[in-house]
Amino acid sequence: MRDFSNSSDEDLVALFKNGDEQAFDELYIRYSSRLVKVIYYYVGDVDSAEDVLHEAFMRVIRHLDTYKSDRAFSSWIFQIAINCSKNHIKKSKRKDELFERITFNLPEGGGEAHSPEEDLIGSIEVEAFNRAVEKLKPKFREVMLLRAGESMKYSDIAAVLGCSERTAKWRMKKATELVIQDLKEEKLIQ
Repeated sequence: MRDFSNSSDEDLVALFKNGDEQAFDELYIRYSSRLVKVIYYYVGDVDSAEDVLHEAFMRVIRHLDTYKSDRAFSSWIFQIAINCSKNHIKKSKRKDELFERITFNLPEGGGEAHSPEEDLIGSIEVEAFNRAVEKLKPKFREVMLLRAGESMKYSDIAAVLGCSERTAKWRMKKATELVIQDLKEEKLIQ
């Protein structure tokens, strides 16, 4: 396989559109593990997450001609994965809890700067945090998942969710406030 390490996602898309299947393989390698993690948070089990991941990549292939290179490919593919996840939930009528088995890979306190979200998550039990997040409305849960779980920038979150960056920031602020309020009510934080 050729070395695509210096190729942007957009370059790989252009190569694939011109018939280079290895370019698509590289996109799959770059995104499959991140996407399956996000999908898993929605659907709640490994087998379904793998199925939805496959469906998401099939949609990417089928609709690649609709991708516009002025938009980040990462935002476009995450949006497809989230939409496939939502469709899967609707079809199967499953309402598994979104963050039941979440594990955040946060850095250990080695003097690095942490975001308020990371400090919040690091200061409480993950299970308690998960229960609080489960109570959030979907628009707040989604932002929390993408920001805290995937460490996405607000501009990318806005692109994935189809809202303004300002709205994404407001939703994250509101989600954090609601989670803190819930944890205070459970006397897990002060």
